[in-house]
Amino acid sequence: MPRHVGEFLHYQEQRGKMGLQQLTAADATSYIDHLKIQTGIRTGRGYSAGHINKYVQTLQLFSRYLRETGKSGIGFNLEWLEDSRNKPVWLTVQEIGQLYEITDDSVLGLRDQAMLAVFYGCGLRLNEGASLEVGYIITDRRLLYVRKGKGYKERYVPIAGGSYEQLRLYIDHARPQLLQTSSQMLFIGANKGKGLTKQSLYVRIKGLAKKAGLIKNIGTHTLRHSIATHLPASGMSLEQIQEFLGHEVLDSTQIYTHLINDMI
Repeated sequence: MPRHVGEFLHYQEQRGKMGLQQLTAADATSYIDHLKIQTGIRTGRGYSAGHINKYVQTLQLFSRYLRETGKSGIGFNLEWLEDSRNKPVWLTVQEIGQLYEITDDSVLGLRDQAMLAVFYGCGLRLNEGASLEVGYIITDRRLLYVRKGKGYKERYVPIAGGSYEQLRLYIDHARPQLLQTSSQMLFIGANKGKGLTKQSLYVRIKGLAKKAGLIKNIGTHTLRHSIATHLPASGMSLEQIQEFLGHEVLDSTQIYTHLINDMI
């Protein structure tokens, strides 16, 4: 985020600070306060919390860079602004458990569990999950091959023990009963025996949430947000989570570390 850093440094130069050694923690705080009273040139409105949080994140990373490179010992202790409008909707571990509890061992129940394994356990986007083929599950390495990721990028996602077992049960026992024609698609519909569309997968997940009595606005991406929120608490590093989710830049992953305190 060089533009954000550049704007901060230019602001400091205007106030007579021309070197990194002159910076103090208060300089970062005063700069964020300065942004809070600014208005956008095009909108004429004040900056959103999400916009200002980009600068908060930038300055935190910048101060870490300064310390690690020995250029300065400065540390910016900045708080993120509450941004409920853009805050991802996510489920607690208990609520995820409720989704699994309302599934059964029927053909469609096993398919539901496999959907949860893909969208929660593996954190896939809706389009990624809808594009999965049976061959994309690499059983000997317990990896899921995502061929059609965002921006046409490919990646391999590890499949945890429970999720792997759910996928295996579905593929071995439920999927053959649903299949009515030759198809390599992983998720098969109950009526025509063909691959499920993105819309069908989305509706099915929303139906599970309603059946489980969850009142949050839930879709497949909610499950992705949920696993991304739970992973930092399990000790996975931010860089590992970035790779797991297929984020192009780390700042897309950063937000999940700030949701941990809300977890139940």
